[in-house]
Amino acid sequence: MTDNTRTQVKATIRRAMKAAERATNALDATAMNELGLLYQSVLSEIQFLVMNAADELGEVRLSQLQTLTREIESLLDQLAQAQASMVDGYIVQAAQHGGTTFSTTVAAATVSKSIDEAVLAVRTMTHKDGLQLSDRLWRVDRHAREVVTQAVERAVILGQSASEAAQAFRQRSQPVPADIARNEGLPNATGMSRTVAQELMVNDGAPYSQIKRVMRTEINRAHGMAFQNAAFEDEFVAGTQFKLSPNHPKPDICDMHARANLFGLGKGVYPKGKSPWPAHPNTLSYEQVVFIDEVTEEDRTSQTDCISWLKGQSREGQKAVLGHDKKVAALQQGHLKENMIATPWKHLDPLLKRNGIDTETL
Repeated sequence: MTDNTRTQVKATIRRAMKAAERATNALDATAMNELGLLYQSVLSEIQFLVMNAADELGEVRLSQLQTLTREIESLLDQLAQAQASMVDGYIVQAAQHGGTTFSTTVAAATVSKSIDEAVLAVRTMTHKDGLQLSDRLWRVDRHAREVVTQAVERAVILGQSASEAAQAFRQRSQPVPADIARNEGLPNATGMSRTVAQELMVNDGAPYSQIKRVMRTEINRAHGMAFQNAAFEDEFVAGTQFKLSPNHPKPDICDMHARANLFGLGKGVYPKGKSPWPAHPNTLSYEQVVFIDEVTEEDRTSQTDCISWLKGQSREGQKAVLGHDKKVAALQQGHLKENMIATPWKHLDPLLKRNGIDTETL
């Protein structure tokens, strides 16, 4: 292949790569919007059930609780099925965007295989915490069931007890204690509806927040894995480059992955099977392809390792990557090994102590 032809092919691939990134970003936005509509729809149905279960005073009585809980659980089961299907569908689309980047230089059957392998890997991959995608979805489903049904049950049961207690005080012509008076109003259907909304969609760690994180992470992962699979089928590809998003919020371990020249291929460039991307869930980083003729002599001679690269950074830079002052001290005193960089301090502390290191004096 002539240099001119090769230049044209590379330009075509780069245009396709940019187009695929835009398509996956648009896919992410569509997924987040669809997910929001799904949760809002289910929330509205749950709130309707709560309001419908209320008596003429607008309160849900204990006699209605079992039926109401059962109906809510049925809706949450439907939510679980819908969001699992949604996640899977968006994973497939994201993988297609990533894999077809190389459709001009890689055989169609190979591209298709790269996409299928990426989808399968995302579905079945076991991560460091021992969980697969199905486990994460199950955890979100379980959490939704717990926080919503417990909020309803707590309101009705505490309200019933408070109502009975308040009645006893009133019969004795005594003032009702403030805490009992507050709980007496818990079964109010309007208040319960607001509480359910908070638990399902608003509070820290709400199921809605959790599923958005899962979906965004897996869409990004599917795109990236298919991209990697197809990229290395092109004989002129040297590696993939870990790139920080323009919206990267603050320095972290991604900065090391993007700037350290660990393989003599250039800053943040990794050969097949060696890329640390994605470095964490919900990542905004992405990858680009680097061709063999783009690797310079300086790239080849400036190879380093993670520990050496970290030692060459400012203390602030080290803290940004390592995330803990004690880990920075362990690095500076020569105790930190490469396989410890991503380990949280709470797990690293006892490990260093077992190795005879006094972490209290670091």
